[in-house]
Amino acid sequence: MRQPGMNRTVALAVGVVLVAGSCGGSTAGTSTSVVSGETGTFSASSTATPVPTSAPTATAGIDPIIEAARATVGEYAGEWTNTTFGSTGPMTASIDVADDGTVTLAMDLGGLVFGESDPDPEVLTFGALDVIQGVDVESAVFGTVTLKQSLGGLTMSARDVPSSRIGSVQIIVTLGRDGTVSGTYEIIFEGETAVGAEGVFALTRR
Repeated sequence: MRQPGMNRTVALAVGVVLVAGSCGGSTAGTSTSVVSGETGTFSASSTATPVPTSAPTATAGIDPIIEAARATVGEYAGEWTNTTFGSTGPMTASIDVADDGTVTLAMDLGGLVFGESDPDPEVLTFGALDVIQGVDVESAVFGTVTLKQSLGGLTMSARDVPSSRIGSVQIIVTLGRDGTVSGTYEIIFEGETAVGAEGVFALTRR
């Protein structure tokens, strides 16, 4: 039997970190007025109400979630390993995030993917903001893939892989602060309900 390999994996994103701002204040100002008249002179002072300053933003006009997603822009390279069958292969990814939050992900995987062949590179596009609630993306290798933000990374679910051997794939992507992307995956074979193969992957920014 041919050994099933790790499927094509995205290095996103587009996991997504929320950015919080902080508020500061301005120093209160003091003014004095003097009124003169026939009965004498009256002096009064008043203190202006402090006016809070606006929270700083990384880039004017850019949503903080999109700004965080743009931190993942770059070229990545690494490898996948099927820990069940021992197969392995190289993988690369390129991520770009536009000002409107559109993520363009170009990816390529070497080796016997799903134990079948080395698939052609492909490009996926989706919205960085859409990943928070979950978004479906069409892939030639995975079929319909649901991308959803998870704690510290991204969950990818392909429930109907276009392969006669593979039923579904679940991938957990973890984004490291040092520019690394790692994770695990599980494969359920066609007609089965239990996990039939597992694996790991790791990429670093080039």
